[in-house]
Amino acid sequence: MRHSDFVDSIVQFNKWNQKISALASGDRKWPSSLSALLPSSPGALVMKRYSKQTNNSSLNMLQHDLERRLKFNWIVSKKPIARTVAVVGGRPMYDEIQGMYGSRGFFEAAQALGMSLIVFDEPDHWLKKDKYSHLRQEFIPVDMSNITDLPRRMADALKDKHVDGIVTFTDGFVIATTEAAEILKLPTEPLSSMQKAHYKHEMRRLVNKTNIQAMHLTSVDQLEDVEMQQSFQSLKYPLIVKPSRGQFSRGVKKVGGDAAMRQAVRELDKEGLMEQGVLIETYVDGPELDANFVLWDGQILFLEVTDNLPCPGDKSAATSDESFVETLQISNSGLPANELSIIRNSLHDSLLQLGFRSGVFHVEARMQNSSMQYQDLRGDNILDLAPVSRSREQDPDVFLIEVNARSPGTAGTWSTLYTYGVDMGALQLLHAVGDAERFASLSQPFSSTLGRDHADAGGGGGAQYWGAHCMIPVHRDHVFVPPGFIDMVLAEIPHISAHVSRAELYAEAGTFVSPGDSAWVAYFLLFSKVDRRHLLEMYHLVAQVSKRILDDHMEDREDMIISV
Repeated sequence: MRHSDFVDSIVQFNKWNQKISALASGDRKWPSSLSALLPSSPGALVMKRYSKQTNNSSLNMLQHDLERRLKFNWIVSKKPIARTVAVVGGRPMYDEIQGMYGSRGFFEAAQALGMSLIVFDEPDHWLKKDKYSHLRQEFIPVDMSNITDLPRRMADALKDKHVDGIVTFTDGFVIATTEAAEILKLPTEPLSSMQKAHYKHEMRRLVNKTNIQAMHLTSVDQLEDVEMQQSFQSLKYPLIVKPSRGQFSRGVKKVGGDAAMRQAVRELDKEGLMEQGVLIETYVDGPELDANFVLWDGQILFLEVTDNLPCPGDKSAATSDESFVETLQISNSGLPANELSIIRNSLHDSLLQLGFRSGVFHVEARMQNSSMQYQDLRGDNILDLAPVSRSREQDPDVFLIEVNARSPGTAGTWSTLYTYGVDMGALQLLHAVGDAERFASLSQPFSSTLGRDHADAGGGGGAQYWGAHCMIPVHRDHVFVPPGFIDMVLAEIPHISAHVSRAELYAEAGTFVSPGDSAWVAYFLLFSKVDRRHLLEMYHLVAQVSKRILDDHMEDREDMIISV
């Protein structure tokens, strides 16, 4: 009921595993009393006061809202049982005072589903502390850096603990978690599929298209290999140079010629990002997007497509120093229906081609030859999708960038939950224990129809509004993260606070961070029931205020150092 126009709060009557009896036959049409309803009710809704509406009108609108939100199958064929799930990587604690930690949404989902958690992480991890023991059943300290031996060590630690599943929400542990699941014979997607998706050069080899150049280098020394010079000379620019395995767009560089390409490869080697080699591939122009798929037995149960607004690296004159770190994602997508259909079908085919059948998948892609492009139509530096001035000569097509076999990160998971009512973290947990029935039920988004007299907000597709995942980047070296940063930002733009569904740090409060340490300082989730333009205007204010506050605090600390 979050962000309902009609519901103020909820009173829950039952726990996750309690059976709710049907109303007695005599009470189904006209209950004899309120007390007769309570044993058959999961909870109660406290309505907001509406002075402009009559009681009957308010109740009718509430009824429409409930029908939209509660369309999924509530009834399961048998009573859910308590499960124990191992979680590989507890994720960071960003602000202990305000309780901001990266695994919060996933842990809350586990509790709601009746799952107890056994967490693996470093011996000094915050979840080991007794004060956080309520968040997990057990904490198992382990050296997470020895990734080769990690699967066997985890399997040995779990063999007598009767776990029902093992899962990770952290990219670096995806392969190790899958290996451990196979050793323990727990539900998982095939290790071979995970490896193909995890290593970009393997994925590109399997799902590449004829118009895309792709070259995999395993060593910087190959730049001087005589036998490879002809291949280098045949490359057409611009190209992307990136680590074969990486995250947060770290090390991704656009290059416009041979010298820049060679320099980019050397820089990745110097930064220690060539462990799995480097992928050199065609730079594809066109709107970037994320597609969050929910699959069971090969069928699409839910799909969210979000628009990723252009990054500095997308500029036509961008150098290899320009970043590809994302700053803004908007859902529902503004791409036309025919292009969304291409995205759905093509990326679904790619997932199946990689060998995936069930689970949640965060897929990154670009739309080639789109009928839309980002434009500043009002001259105020606010970009949004708008039709191209002339038709494309080639048909639209989707270019797959990468596949992440997991939910879409901390903030992305919250965003999908708030916008569509689908908790991707909860679904990842259910997939880990093979619970197909609840997985299918909880994959259903809100209905797209409010009622005959009410237009859809959010652009349809099950979205209850337009949502924006706003990321505040680490825009230079040694950015100081002031304690209370979120509150500082919102205090300067109080009129936007009512449109913020969630905001948290991505870097630890009171520390200095650089682009190599963290991609972002914080995130803000914004929503609008007006339109996309309203959302974009709010984002620009949040981004401007955030950058100024970070810069001001940096200057204050420099002044303090000078005075000392």
